[in-house]
Amino acid sequence: MTSAFASYFLLLALVANLFYFKTCLCVDAEGEALIAGICKKVQDPTFCLNTFHQNIPNHPYTPTEVTRVAISQSLQHATDNRIFIEKSKASSKDTEIQNLYAICDSGYGFLSTELQDASLSLAQKNYNALENSISKCPKFVSDCHDAFGDKTTPDLLDRNRKQLDLVLMANFAEGLIQK
Repeated sequence: MTSAFASYFLLLALVANLFYFKTCLCVDAEGEALIAGICKKVQDPTFCLNTFHQNIPNHPYTPTEVTRVAISQSLQHATDNRIFIEKSKASSKDTEIQNLYAICDSGYGFLSTELQDASLSLAQKNYNALENSISKCPKFVSDCHDAFGDKTTPDLLDRNRKQLDLVLMANFAEGLIQK
């Protein structure tokens, strides 16, 4: 009788483990599909995927968590980019280039403010304010890129490209949150 009970218990444990494993795979597959859908819409899908994988090491990838990561990474990059812009402006001898950096500095300042507001709005689940803040962000990055035109440096071009991808990632992710 004990052997039959042990076999039955072992069978139940095996079925439970298979169900749990299958459920975990479904959640992971859905999460991967979520971030893949966002990342295929940006200029550098690999950068996008790496950003999510590195900053959300434990699943699940939910629209809210993906939005949070995209906003926080965008804010971090905006802060780093603003420091780069301020140093570049200070080291430039050309007045025209200094003025172009000033435009970028101002835009990145506004960008940082909107991203801080977006982060707070997400935490408060104020989705109208979140959408309002996030929707303004791409313009600030584009303004910097457009101001420099063909006078841009490869480093600034790369920084702007990554920044634009990050704000677009936040924008696309925010649109997936159930309101």
